Amino acid sequence: MILTPKKLSLFKDWNIDMILYTKELHSKYPMLPLEKIIKPRKEKTKAKDVPKDRQVVNKIRFIDGHIFFKDRIIKNDMNKSCINDLLVSNINFEKGAFAVNAWGDLYASTDYTSYIIDTTVTKPEYLFLSLRCRTFMEYVASVKPKGMKTRARYEFIKNFEIPVPPLAEQETILKTYHEMLDEAEKNIQSGDDFGANLLYDIQSKVSNIKHETYNIQKDNSIMRIISFTSTRRWEVDYILKEGCLENIYNSFMYDNYCIKDLQKESLFGLSVKASTEMKKGMIPILRMSNVVNGEIDFSELKYLPKQCVVTANDPDKWILKPGDFLVTRTNGSKDLVGKAAVFNSNEIYTYASYLIRYRFDTTRVLPEYVNIMFMTPLVRKQIAVMRRQGGGQYNLNSDEIGAIRIPVPSISIQKEIIKKYNNTKGGANVYYEKAQKYKEDAQINFESEIFV
Repeated sequence: MILTPKKLSLFKDWNIDMILYTKELHSKYPMLPLEKIIKPRKEKTKAKDVPKDRQVVNKIRFIDGHIFFKDRIIKNDMNKSCINDLLVSNINFEKGAFAVNAWGDLYASTDYTSYIIDTTVTKPEYLFLSLRCRTFMEYVASVKPKGMKTRARYEFIKNFEIPVPPLAEQETILKTYHEMLDEAEKNIQSGDDFGANLLYDIQSKVSNIKHETYNIQKDNSIMRIISFTSTRRWEVDYILKEGCLENIYNSFMYDNYCIKDLQKESLFGLSVKASTEMKKGMIPILRMSNVVNGEIDFSELKYLPKQCVVTANDPDKWILKPGDFLVTRTNGSKDLVGKAAVFNSNEIYTYASYLIRYRFDTTRVLPEYVNIMFMTPLVRKQIAVMRRQGGGQYNLNSDEIGAIRIPVPSISIQKEIIKKYNNTKGGANVYYEKAQKYKEDAQINFESEIFV
């Protein structure tokens, strides 16, 4: 083995992986260690002192740094994070579990560290994107000490260097980056418009409702008489909007049924910690992020041991079967809660707790038809009335999903609608593929600009 000589004075921390690793990062811009850019925010808060109206971090998604929140009773000390801080998971920093705080005062467990960014040196977004560059993340992953209890604390990350152009140059780089993202958004909008027109066309086959009918009428009176016996949910926002559902129900051109009347069975998914690595005896688990645009996205999978999904009485209890209909019951976006897809793979998969699995009586309704209905305004408006918000998340329970009503024509008409949708939806995918290419190019161009 050939060792590269290194000066003893350069060793700030005795990390053997870092010492032996000879690769260095290069840039046409000055390289600065992170300790010159960020400092830990040392604001630990006792559980009793955490504000009641706080937002508590649940997790940070690896792929894009999106923060998910949870609503829970605080029992342990929490680290505070402020606006424009860099919030880092001490456990999964090298996998991308970090984000710039765009929400304000947040609280996270002590497995997270919040860093104050020196904005006289770098813009928070530039720092975030630099750290997400593949070149940098692969470097960090290669030198992080191995071990289950290893934490990427400040003592570890402070010595990593990133390219830091002058602020004016950072603005130029970010401007180019956002121009490409803007093009991506234009294509996404075009795809959405194409899909919406298709869905409105399909909807017109089963409903005679007009677009303007969806508007919820405002009542000028501050008083409303509500029948006690007819009130299904005692929540002001729900009561005020519930009336618009009658317009939807009355528009159906075929007999309509609640989801609970069409299902043979339903089951919540598993609440088991999954792994990003697939090992022997593990199977993939679908999560809410795998339900995209009415389809299952089989990328970005996690895995768990197969024995977690079986019971003595029902060994296939949580194993998905072709034709299973999956509905997202929780999401941070109000537009994504209630999104759904049909599972049509012959491979062995299970599903996570934020999804509910439905199996229908296919002599009455086809799961693909239900899935199309769940994308139409007919169902989306029902979800908008029923969804609730809590802990930064929008939620639907099984009773609310079960109460969703859809028109149910004959199986032959359902098949015609499914065929029309499948033959036409590709037009929207053309735009979505262009959008994805713009997003990928934006990241690639950003990285090639700052790293050599």
